[in-house]
Amino acid sequence: MRTGAILFPILSNDTDVTNLVPSSKIFAVRALQETTAPFIIYREISCVPLNTNGPDASATTSDPRTSQRSILDVYTVQVSCFAEDYLSVENIAYNVRKALDREWGDVDAPYNTEVYLDTCIFEGCIDDYDDDYGDRGVYIKNMDFRLRVRRFI
Repeated sequence: MRTGAILFPILSNDTDVTNLVPSSKIFAVRALQETTAPFIIYREISCVPLNTNGPDASATTSDPRTSQRSILDVYTVQVSCFAEDYLSVENIAYNVRKALDREWGDVDAPYNTEVYLDTCIFEGCIDDYDDDYGDRGVYIKNMDFRLRVRRFI
């Protein structure tokens, strides 16, 4: 919930990333069928609310359905890099990690009134290869990140 509003602007505005993968080839959940490598896909894997109550949680006149909602969620997201050769996928992944790891701050409008990125931490990666992609296959690097996202209620 709003992780795309956090990830896409960071990746698409990072010149080290977009020099290797244009922002038009950075997708949420899945790439368009006709997309050729290189490209990037990001997806939300899980969300865990930390049940940290909002500022009005103790007010007796507040509606508990809104005042007691968690204002801090922890998301696991996966960013997958695709390229036709292994060195290229390594270079893309390196720059994606450099762009996201330990990133924090305001989110671009119009979502800046809804969420704030407390921190983004790289957690690990795994290599993969898809034989069925195109004529030659494609190299894949799946990277996991943990995002702490503060929600404005």
